[in-house]
Amino acid sequence: MPTFTLAASLTFSFFLIWRDCRRRKTVSARVWVPTMLILILGSRPASIWASGGTIHASTEMANDVATSSIDQMFYFSVLASSLILASRKGFKWGKLFASNPAIMLFYLYFAISIMWSSDPIGSTKRIIKDFGLLFVIAVVLSEKEPLQAMRAIYVRCGFLLLPLSIVFIKYFPVYGRSYGIAGDVMLTGVTTQKNSLGEIVLIFTLFMVWDYLESRPPGAKFRIGKIPWEIVILLVIGAQLLNLSQSKTALMCTLVGTLLICRSGWLMSKPINIAILGATLFVPYFVFFAEQFASILGPLTEAMGRNLTFTGRTDIWKHISLNTVNPIIGSGYWNFWGGPGGYAVNESMHAIIPNAHNGYVDLFLDGGITGLCILVIMLTACGYNIMSHLGPGRDKTHYHRARFAFLIVAIIYNISESTFARMGPIWFTTLMMLVEFPLPKVSLRKAQPAIVQREKMPDVHTESMLVAR
Repeated sequence: MPTFTLAASLTFSFFLIWRDCRRRKTVSARVWVPTMLILILGSRPASIWASGGTIHASTEMANDVATSSIDQMFYFSVLASSLILASRKGFKWGKLFASNPAIMLFYLYFAISIMWSSDPIGSTKRIIKDFGLLFVIAVVLSEKEPLQAMRAIYVRCGFLLLPLSIVFIKYFPVYGRSYGIAGDVMLTGVTTQKNSLGEIVLIFTLFMVWDYLESRPPGAKFRIGKIPWEIVILLVIGAQLLNLSQSKTALMCTLVGTLLICRSGWLMSKPINIAILGATLFVPYFVFFAEQFASILGPLTEAMGRNLTFTGRTDIWKHISLNTVNPIIGSGYWNFWGGPGGYAVNESMHAIIPNAHNGYVDLFLDGGITGLCILVIMLTACGYNIMSHLGPGRDKTHYHRARFAFLIVAIIYNISESTFARMGPIWFTTLMMLVEFPLPKVSLRKAQPAIVQREKMPDVHTESMLVAR
């Protein structure tokens, strides 16, 4: 029965992927390079799949875990091939860098932080690999219809990873389940950790919602019966996985992101967008003073299934002091947990801590207050650029709504998880959505009923690109 179910799941997934390839004829075969990257980032390292897929717990410090030559070769192949593919397509690298000064400043600072890192070689490798994500993004942006390519990548990955997660959890527990420090069972699906499972469900759900909205004819009213059956199935699977993984952060971010993508009318106005971005940027700082606002935050965190310690996360933060890290410049990019400060925290807590479980704290450990300020500058500048495309009647597609949604989701998600400047599905997707780059003009296709579009005209997802800035 397990083998038959696995075969049936893979057959179903490959059928959906084949069907999607036929529908999106303008998407070239080059997008399989970023697709493979998302498949690995959204599941398990290539070395684990090559060794049979079984997860082995590590007792080493986060930065000291031995790197696999298979993983190094995979990432090198993806980044190098992406650079070559985008360059051969005539991608304008100068325009990419010039159009994103805040992102370039962010990477420049953390590249400089290598100078005071106790592991300069390790920090150099990590910053090059992270910066290389822009090469992969360039492959997508160099497509004839970049927005179509973006959605194709994530929808196809969702077609494979979400059903496979259900099969792993139910029929292959040695692959789909793991155990926490306290011995509690975690349902992980194709990923290595329950929160990672929630992370990919969050991303794929938002892309499926965006993809469905783009497939509707302009002005068409929402009808549940008009939602494509494959999207309905995948959304139901995603909801089930969120319930099984008990990833409260992913659940909340999925709801917030969906609302932001689907909104319209006055909810798209500039004051509303400014209020949403400003309030969201304030939340991380509000959380750090949770104990002072216990009467306010208590009911809210309990409603989310959390407590004011954020499931023990604040215990980690309390052990980080001026004696463990330079508060101005930090300890260097992705270096703290493998350095003296990280060892001091681990010894005082009598546990192995892989990260701070907070993107803002980890960026502080990497780059100090300076790094945090640059992060806020980047998020604010990118948010302002995105908001300039939003507004009633201004955004002809849902692209900028999706960009804004992922920006807000990333800010919220990093309160309890660490993804900023960490190679993973959330960071790669956030980076792709933040990047400003002139996209080619594509005229709106003649509106037809959505069901006719999907069945009889395989490549006619309605798409309106923004005018080259």
